[in-house]
Amino acid sequence: MPRVRPPRVRLTRDLARHVRAGHPWIYADALAPSDAATGSVVDVVGSDGKFLARGLYDAGSPLAVRVFTLDPDEAVDGALVYRRVAEALAARRGAIDARETDAFRWVNGEGDFLPGVVVDLYAGVAVLRLDGEAARSLRDHVVAAVVEIGRSLGVSHVHERSRGARGEALHGGMPPSIVEVREAGVRFAVDVLHGQKTGTFLDQRENRRAIRPYASGVEVANLFAYSGGFSVNAALGGATRVVSVDSAKAALDGARINFALNGLDPERHEFACTDAFEWLARARDEGRRFGLVIVDPPSFAPSEKAVPKALAAYRDLHAAALAVVAPSGVLAAASCSSHVGAEAFLGTLREGAHKARRSLRVLEVRGQPADHPSLPAFPEGRYLKMIIARARPV
Repeated sequence: MPRVRPPRVRLTRDLARHVRAGHPWIYADALAPSDAATGSVVDVVGSDGKFLARGLYDAGSPLAVRVFTLDPDEAVDGALVYRRVAEALAARRGAIDARETDAFRWVNGEGDFLPGVVVDLYAGVAVLRLDGEAARSLRDHVVAAVVEIGRSLGVSHVHERSRGARGEALHGGMPPSIVEVREAGVRFAVDVLHGQKTGTFLDQRENRRAIRPYASGVEVANLFAYSGGFSVNAALGGATRVVSVDSAKAALDGARINFALNGLDPERHEFACTDAFEWLARARDEGRRFGLVIVDPPSFAPSEKAVPKALAAYRDLHAAALAVVAPSGVLAAASCSSHVGAEAFLGTLREGAHKARRSLRVLEVRGQPADHPSLPAFPEGRYLKMIIARARPV
C-alpha cells in the first residue's frame, strides 16, 4: 500500500460504471478542476468521494487521466511498470514464433495495461513511443524494464520515436538506421529512425500473410504500398507481377530492397511513384485489370469530426479500386482509423461496389494481430480492419 495517498480528482459525470468496467480514459470535461501536475499519480473518486481508480494525470490534455489500476493498494511506480512489461511479453507466448519472427509489438499501451506506452521490437532494437506528456513520467521505468527483460531477446538498443525526426537513443547508443528483421520468415529492411510509426506497420503482419493465396497466378496492384510489405508477400505467394503504388519515392526504394532481400527480382515487377487515385484513374482508362487489388491507405478519419468525409473517401477509393479488379478478382481493403467502426467500413465497401456496379462476396473480415491486444471495455483499441472480398464476374 502506498505510504501517502495520491491527490484526488473527482468525477463530475456519472462515469463510475464506465471506469469500473475497465475503460482506461477519463476526459477533462468529466472531472472537477484540479491543480495536479502533469505526470503525477492521482486517485479518481466518484461524487461520493469513494475510490474508483488510480492513474496518471495530464493537465494539458483533453484526455486528463489514463487509468493504470482499479486497486487502491497498487502503486503506479517502477515495480508496476516492470510487472506489466513482463506480463505483456508472456501474453504473446504462442502468438509469436521467435524462430521465424523477430519483429513484433511488445507493449501495446492500453491493451497491455500500460496506457500511453508502446514498445515495438525490431530484432535487437526496441523502439519506444510515448503518447502524451503524462506517459513520459514512466519513461525511465519502461527503459529499465525493457533492458532487463529484453536480455533474453537480444535487445541491444532502446530508442524513443516520440519526439524529433530521428528520436532519442535511451540505451546502447544510436541504433543503425536500417534493421533487417524476419516476419514469418520474410525478410524486411526497416528504417527505425525515419520510418512510419516506429519503423513500419507491424499491425498488418498477419494480413500480409493472408493475401498470399489470393495472389497466386494473378497480377496484383498494391495501393499505398509504403515499403512493399503486401507486395513482397503477394510475389512470394505466386503473383505473376506486382505493381506497388506510393507517392513517396523513398518508400518505393525500400520496397525494391525488400523484394531483393527475399530473392525476388524487382525488375520483374512495377513500382509507380504517384498518387493512388490518379494511378487508379489511368489504369481504368488503359483497361488494366488485376486479379488482386490491395488498398491500405493512411487514416482518413483522425478525429470523430472527420468521419463523414472519411466514409465518403473510403467509398470513392473502393469504387475506383473495383474499376480495375478483374472479373472474379479480389479486393483487399483496409482501414486503420479507430473512429470508423467495422460495420461503417463494410458500408463503404457496399456503397463503393454499388457505385462501381460490381457485386461482392465478403470472404474474410480481419483485424489486428495478437501482439496488438485490446480491452473488452476499450473499443478504441480495436482500430484495424481488413475486408477481403471477391467480385462476381461482370
